[in-house]
Amino acid sequence: MKKQLDPSPTIFPMPAVLIGSYGEDGTPNAMTAAWASACCQTPPCLGVAIRSSRLTLANIEVRGAFTVNVPSTALAAKVDSLGIVSGRRIPDKLARLGVVTERATEVDAPLLSDCPVNVECRLTTSVELGTHVWVVGEVAQVHADGAVLGSDGKIDVEALDPLAYFPSAREYRAVGRAVGAAFEMGKGLL
Repeated sequence: MKKQLDPSPTIFPMPAVLIGSYGEDGTPNAMTAAWASACCQTPPCLGVAIRSSRLTLANIEVRGAFTVNVPSTALAAKVDSLGIVSGRRIPDKLARLGVVTERATEVDAPLLSDCPVNVECRLTTSVELGTHVWVVGEVAQVHADGAVLGSDGKIDVEALDPLAYFPSAREYRAVGRAVGAAFEMGKGLL
């Protein structure tokens, strides 16, 4: 028999991504977000829930842009630190952590160079939901390190080794094994 739990916005796993933005003075900033998702195919859009008090949200609203940077598991400690420490308290937190940034090619936001995948987004809309604001950005460009691309030119999940967050356990984890081909293994069941 299943046990009822308190209502929570929990889905397993959640991506652990870094949302990059520039402050009003041009200082690169990034925060960790687990509430991020693809939200539209055409035009391609990503969405992320950001607490309304966060510096990152203010930066995005001023600059009209952000990046979604996908870290590998090797960056877990830095990802955690960027989620703990506010850019308001330590404005140069990226530099202090040794996180290298570069200018995005299409939007006014920083790319985090150590992350194997970076997605540039132009702010299209935001919706206040309560404690968080759902920020939607149209994808303007995607960058991927050649080391995480397969022979077909697509991102290889094993090579990427993306970081996932499990909120109920308060743990970062690696993504597990493949279990089957999407849009294939269910054919013929109905």
